[in-house]
Amino acid sequence: MDIMKKVAPKLSVVIPCTAVMLLAGAQSAAAAGCPVTQAAVVSNAGSQSAKGTLSQAFVVPPAYEQVSGRLRFLSNEWPQYYGTEYNDTYLARLTAPGKVEIIANGNVNSSTWSSGLLGYNGATPEINYNTDLSGLVGTTVQLAYEVQDVGDTIVDSALAVDAVQVLRTEQFVPVEGQGGALTGDATISGSFGQAVKLTFTNQNLLGTTISVKDTDPLGQTKESIILPQQSVTFTFVNGGDEPMGWNFEVSTNSDAFIVSYGIESTWTDGMPPNPCF
Repeated sequence: MDIMKKVAPKLSVVIPCTAVMLLAGAQSAAAAGCPVTQAAVVSNAGSQSAKGTLSQAFVVPPAYEQVSGRLRFLSNEWPQYYGTEYNDTYLARLTAPGKVEIIANGNVNSSTWSSGLLGYNGATPEINYNTDLSGLVGTTVQLAYEVQDVGDTIVDSALAVDAVQVLRTEQFVPVEGQGGALTGDATISGSFGQAVKLTFTNQNLLGTTISVKDTDPLGQTKESIILPQQSVTFTFVNGGDEPMGWNFEVSTNSDAFIVSYGIESTWTDGMPPNPCF
């Protein structure tokens, strides 16, 4: 049975969204769970369009391979038009190269309702999401949120978006452009994080000694004997904001010294500064 609708007042708190900086400053987010967005409401209120949309593209930084957030579906269709053809819908979606994931979707008639908020008659329970970004470091991904009026453009629904965060998933990451081979005393320097791992592998047929000194006034010196084709890892830690400058002096007492080395750090190029505030 058709139900006639009356025009509902538009609320100033609800904004018609076509493009909002949902992840404003995503490149400057840092640390586990550093928040990168303010709350937003997606609606078509005040618009002649039947659809309200909000989206933001961002580049996935190294070691931050999850994005999380929370949603609540809001509607003035409930309770009067619940179970009718005025079945407004919502959709949250992540799009990336080779990946499309529906984060959440639903409609008025399939949802569980309680008393509303932000001026809407009804609100669903909170929807929390945590989406995997593995393999997408350095690529651009997009989060998109949509609310669709069904059957009319008079009585509106909305999607409240909050607490969107890019989450830290790895403590150490390889430092690109660093590493190589050493055949004698040398210096290793660069901008790294609060913690740095230096891994040395003895490429010689004989054992070798190695000493690595952090040249900071309070820095440590670490030493080891590396057997043929074996490796040793030294971890150095310092306090301060990331990135920070490091300088290491590598030396040996062995006549034959042929080692390869690699560097891992809690910060590398392409990652946000730490802290983010």
